[in-house]
Amino acid sequence: MFVIGLTGGIGTGKTEVTHVLRELGAVVIESDKVAHLSYRPGTDAYEDIIDQFGREILDESGVIDRAKLGGLVFAVPELRIHLEMIVWPAARSWIEERLIQEKERGTKIVVIEVPKLFEAGWDDLADAVWTIEAPSDLIAQRLNIRSNLGEVEKNARVKAQITSVERAERADLLIENTAKLADLREQITNLWQTDPEIQNANNN
Repeated sequence: MFVIGLTGGIGTGKTEVTHVLRELGAVVIESDKVAHLSYRPGTDAYEDIIDQFGREILDESGVIDRAKLGGLVFAVPELRIHLEMIVWPAARSWIEERLIQEKERGTKIVVIEVPKLFEAGWDDLADAVWTIEAPSDLIAQRLNIRSNLGEVEKNARVKAQITSVERAERADLLIENTAKLADLREQITNLWQTDPEIQNANNN
């Protein structure tokens, strides 16, 4: 089984890349969705989050309101770090178990999509790391179109990640998303068809 760690900055096109890879046959694990599992009532992380941030982050049904929590932690970097220290270990444990299951099933290619792959220290879970990057003006355009985040919140999310230069230096493959989505899709499809490690995994 070949595991790809997929990372990149906010608004760079990670979601579209995961769509293409899933269509091509990869199993995709989205770390944000995994992390949200730890927010569910009854989990250890849920209790730790409430202990750390108070019951004010809960909605009327007792579920963690991710919008409230996100607004809180991205406004104060120290709080974001506290949240990550709770959520990241729980999410990593879940992903490790999932990788074992996929290997037992005979899955050929698994993609772990993690915006903060290097920051979390999860690059060791992958056989290869791909980073998706895009020019800042294009990122701004995409965020303005699809995001309901304010300017302060957008900037906070960007600052919470390492720079695109750092990601590119540490990744095994840099994918530049500088044009239309159709071009990105074609680029990823070509990689799937020509990358030696992917070909080797699919043929074994």
